[in-house]
Amino acid sequence: MRAIGKGSLSSILAVGLHITRVILFIAVFGLAMAMIFMPLANGVGDVVSSMENVDLDGELSVSRSDYFDVAYSFITALVMLYVVTRLLEILKTLRFGAPFVKENADRFRQVGYALLIGEGAKFVFSFLGMIFGADLDIDIELIAWLAIIAVFVLSEVFLEGARLKEEQDLTV
Repeated sequence: MRAIGKGSLSSILAVGLHITRVILFIAVFGLAMAMIFMPLANGVGDVVSSMENVDLDGELSVSRSDYFDVAYSFITALVMLYVVTRLLEILKTLRFGAPFVKENADRFRQVGYALLIGEGAKFVFSFLGMIFGADLDIDIELIAWLAIIAVFVLSEVFLEGARLKEEQDLTV
């Protein structure tokens, strides 16, 4: 299978990433709305249950853990959306036949920083969960840290590839 052009692996990946980006946009919007309206849920539940002729079978309450889970999911979705957007930009240069450009090295570095922010958010939310007594289930995974290191290594590889390509273009 070809790496460049129509029907290539990069084109197929780009279609998958475009679909993923749309899903992430929807998720970010939904999670943002949930973060705005979740604090209001307890008050709305009290008002509705106090009305005559209204029977609220279950309780409408939002715990701290629920809010922290939604907030963490929002941050995760934002990081994923940013990463997918950068990967689409990298794939665009591959489809045009020039992947070893300085901009791609910068994009990989940006992906690495975004992943660092996402993993750092785990520590922040775990710490905030302990402070506010929220029961959070956030795991710190070694494989994620290895992936972040790999992305930074790829950034340096692309930077060196861009330098060598520029040197070759000047020589010929």
